[in-house]
Amino acid sequence: MNTIKRLLALAPFLLIGITVMAQGAGSQSGMENGSNATAFAQRLYGHIGFGASTKHDGMTPAEFSADLGYRFIPRMYAFFHAGGLYGLYDKGHGQAYTKSTAIGGGLGYTLFKTDGGGLSMDVRGTVAAGVGNADWKHTSYDAALMFRIGRGIKMDVSIGYKHVTSHTAGIGSYNGLACTLGFGF
Repeated sequence: MNTIKRLLALAPFLLIGITVMAQGAGSQSGMENGSNATAFAQRLYGHIGFGASTKHDGMTPAEFSADLGYRFIPRMYAFFHAGGLYGLYDKGHGQAYTKSTAIGGGLGYTLFKTDGGGLSMDVRGTVAAGVGNADWKHTSYDAALMFRIGRGIKMDVSIGYKHVTSHTAGIGSYNGLACTLGFGF
């Protein structure tokens, strides 16, 4: 099982390498549309959101997160993920919640985009680990389908699956449905 987790953690780096090679094989990147700074700004990806997950074994995870990334090719992007993960417990556990700061990264791919760019659908995956002096030491894996609505600043709504492997005694691993609501560009 640990081998599978290691391979999943390495997959984003392999895909980033593939996208960089694909970009180099294509035509000039952004030079036809204007300056390099404009092309760079158009390829940036950002998202700020709040996510909640279904209850599993007495715990309901909630997360505030921020992602910042770059589109290496028009439909694929890699991003840095930072967030605060809270585990909300039933009162019977003696503590109302645990908290953790998580950092990691992920990859996204735009499956569908309207001509005007007002609606798009992305599939994305994220891997993050708890850092620092956290109540809940963990590694989380997310896979989601995200709908982006609007131009410029967009409203993001996603639904997906979340797995959290716990590294803290007394707290079990989590599996469940996750939903996120946020804003991005």
